[in-house]
Amino acid sequence: MELVFQRKEKIVGAFVVLMIVVLMALVVLIGRARHWFETYVTYYTVFDQTYNLSKDSRVKLYTVDVGKVTGVKLVGDKVKVELAILKDYAGRIKTDSVATVESPTFIGSEYVSIKPGTAKALPIPVNGTIPSRPKKSLADLMAEFEVEKTLKMVIKSIQDISETVKHLRDPKGPLYSALDSAAGILANIEAITRDIRQGKGSLGKLVGSEEALQKVYAQLDHVNSILKNIERATNTAREIAGNIESASAKSPEMVAGLRKALDMINQILTNIEKGSRDVPTVTKTTRQGIREIRDGVEEANKVIESLQKNFLIRPGLPPEPKGKNIQTRLRR
Repeated sequence: MELVFQRKEKIVGAFVVLMIVVLMALVVLIGRARHWFETYVTYYTVFDQTYNLSKDSRVKLYTVDVGKVTGVKLVGDKVKVELAILKDYAGRIKTDSVATVESPTFIGSEYVSIKPGTAKALPIPVNGTIPSRPKKSLADLMAEFEVEKTLKMVIKSIQDISETVKHLRDPKGPLYSALDSAAGILANIEAITRDIRQGKGSLGKLVGSEEALQKVYAQLDHVNSILKNIERATNTAREIAGNIESASAKSPEMVAGLRKALDMINQILTNIEKGSRDVPTVTKTTRQGIREIRDGVEEANKVIESLQKNFLIRPGLPPEPKGKNIQTRLRR
């Protein structure tokens, strides 16, 4: 007898088959993620206490899950922990590997962490014992990070900050005193600028009066003209000094006297050059400089006249330079 399925029955059957396939796929995926179909090998390690380890606690290598705890039992005064490690990672567990108990936080679930050994070390055989290291307690962590010392430093810093804030809040303290001083300085500056704007005082009159400014400009122009005259006189004096020096080269008997006159003229010229760099100073010492130049030129004229009167060197002297009278140009 041949069975005949209706259309609805075929749909239901196909749906059931599809669900079975999906369920099997999910089982495979979950099993691969949880290593249900992987091969495990057994290792042991020994601790001084359980450290809250229990069955199915994780075993990690480089923070990667490589197995689980399959048993915890007391052997003498030690705790022996049985570990199921994935076979693919068994070759990395060496004789110098170290197993310890760690936790992600202070209140997190503990797990066994295996520090792998060096490449030169031999692998630990299956069912062998992995060397262990006690878990660090809270006191050990505090000692390692010097928590107590750090807390004392923090408390001291907070106390210093509190003391500083207290001084700053004191109306008689340095902050308020500095602010009062700054306010007084600003008030003085404001008063000075206000007086200048209103034309009070010498500076205010100078800034606010156009006539005073014009007088200042006129005085500066006058000083500039004086400096130009001094520069011309300096050039002429240098020419005279050059002529005297050339004449003295032809008369060795008069070298000492001419050198003295030249040194005096050079000193005068140096003083004039230094004075010309500062206009205010020149305005005060112009008369004295002109007087010194006049004395120097007169001294040079006396020397020249004495040379001209000497019949021995008169033929060797250069002709008298033509030009304006130096003394006339230097008069006020």
